[in-house]
Amino acid sequence: MQIIDLFSAPIASVYHPDHSKIKKPLIQHCINLKSTTPSGGSNWISKSLYNTFNIYDILKDNAFEDLNNWVYDQATDFKNKLGQDKKLIPSRGWFNIYTKKDSQEFHNHNFDYISAIYYLKSKPSDARTYFKSHLPDNPNNPSFKADNKYTWVNYFSRPEEGKLILFRSSMEHCVETHTADDLRITVAYNYGI
Repeated sequence: MQIIDLFSAPIASVYHPDHSKIKKPLIQHCINLKSTTPSGGSNWISKSLYNTFNIYDILKDNAFEDLNNWVYDQATDFKNKLGQDKKLIPSRGWFNIYTKKDSQEFHNHNFDYISAIYYLKSKPSDARTYFKSHLPDNPNNPSFKADNKYTWVNYFSRPEEGKLILFRSSMEHCVETHTADDLRITVAYNYGI
């Protein structure tokens, strides 16, 4: 029997080869910016989560240049694998600093084509990024089996420093409640075509 995967919702992950070199200065830069830059996301439900969405664009910040370029290259590779031949246009970049009890509600970035999340500072036990299936809930769905992707109705990405995840911007996602005392810092990107 041949099974055709229709209307797939791919997620890619890749690790930055030089994360240990860029980590410390970027973490300090984010913390410094937090002390001088107001939080963004004024229409977000989660008001305690510090972020620079629509307030401070890291795409224009030289301190992020190397990371920005690397993420753009990975996003371009991902969109090529999706069969998109148009050039990616960076639309915005920002960072999020999670403290204990912070979370992010379900949302998407469907005004763009590709979105990316880079785990700058985290531990695998920190809050996970949760992706929800685009298929409607159905009581007749089969029971979840980790080794059978056709039974998956959600997907969790564990935060690992240096990991980049890429996905179509229309994909619904959220972040669980961060329960650790340490900071969890992510860098996010959107790309249009």
